[in-house]
Amino acid sequence: MHISCSQPQLLQAVQKVHRAVATTTTLPALTGILFQAEENMLTLQGTDLDLGIIYSFPVEVLTPGELLLPARIFTEMVRRLPPTNLSLQALPDNTVEITYMQSRVHLNSFDPSQFPSLPDIEGNISLEVDLNIIKDAVRKVSIATSSDDLRSIFSGILLEIKPDGTQFNLVATDTHRLAVYRGPLAGVTSNEPVNALIGSRSLNELARLLPGEEGQVQITVGSSQIFARYENLKMYARLLDGKFPHYRQVIPQSYVTKVKVATRDLLETTERATLLARDEIKSRSYIIFLQVDETLKITSEAAEVGHLEEELAAQIEGEPLTLALNGRYLLETLRIIDTEEVILELSAPLKPVVVKPDGEDNYFCLILPVRINTTPENNSPGV
Repeated sequence: MHISCSQPQLLQAVQKVHRAVATTTTLPALTGILFQAEENMLTLQGTDLDLGIIYSFPVEVLTPGELLLPARIFTEMVRRLPPTNLSLQALPDNTVEITYMQSRVHLNSFDPSQFPSLPDIEGNISLEVDLNIIKDAVRKVSIATSSDDLRSIFSGILLEIKPDGTQFNLVATDTHRLAVYRGPLAGVTSNEPVNALIGSRSLNELARLLPGEEGQVQITVGSSQIFARYENLKMYARLLDGKFPHYRQVIPQSYVTKVKVATRDLLETTERATLLARDEIKSRSYIIFLQVDETLKITSEAAEVGHLEEELAAQIEGEPLTLALNGRYLLETLRIIDTEEVILELSAPLKPVVVKPDGEDNYFCLILPVRINTTPENNSPGV
């Protein structure tokens, strides 16, 4: 293989594909990026067997062929090269020569035949989603995934499509909170319902790879994998095994107290309260109290740190209520709310709190309160 291309183009391509490369594996080939050159097009592939990324871009192909290069060292080398034209040429001694200006670098390569073949795109159901919608959906739902077990169903995001094919749902839960996003489809090729459990990492990588501009990404759902395509980018991911919980059963159908408050005010207060709520005992760490009456009062306390109490102006409907929450969960939710005001819907001290952007009905996050016997202020029971 012998190609000529610009350093910025090559760096952009390598950085995209590098995100799928295995970091720990007993198979050296999985730590590499496969380069395939033909018909003035260079295609790069990287995979860890759960996630695969393929990216193509035009180059000058002097000799077609393929190379398998160690991803980490090659990416770092290309990053440090000057923004000029480069030549990559495979040599008979299993090395590659990178030529730029008056200089050259030799790097050892792997045997390309050891790189696993990535699966062909297959599946009965294909859908199209606007780029900005899928990026927004992944950002807002992935906060509720668990990072404890990468193969657990709680580390995944459920993709649902109803038979009418007009909208999709993304749903995630770590058993302490639940996030649901409803978005419109730009197109769908089947009326079959979809329930696909996709790893959070895979969808977050897709969201990072997609540009922030107008356009649609095509997603094909297979029996054990999901495929995404946008222009010269392809990504595939294995679906997770296991049955996602019946999440609709825990979504409150009514509330007794509704609070509308400025998002930034609640965010900044929650940041301060959570800072003081750290505790060496994990079950008490990050716990803050919400007391709703004529105002919204936020309190937190840690014996070795201090005490915080803040009142926020809010529009309140319904009954007075006090409950305890994990402040970190509320904080992560508020950070992805884009509206100026946020709605809190409360039912009881131990029933889920629904947090959603004011004026938008396509997203909400449900947070389970914490069972605790006293408030930091007056030791009143029943929280």
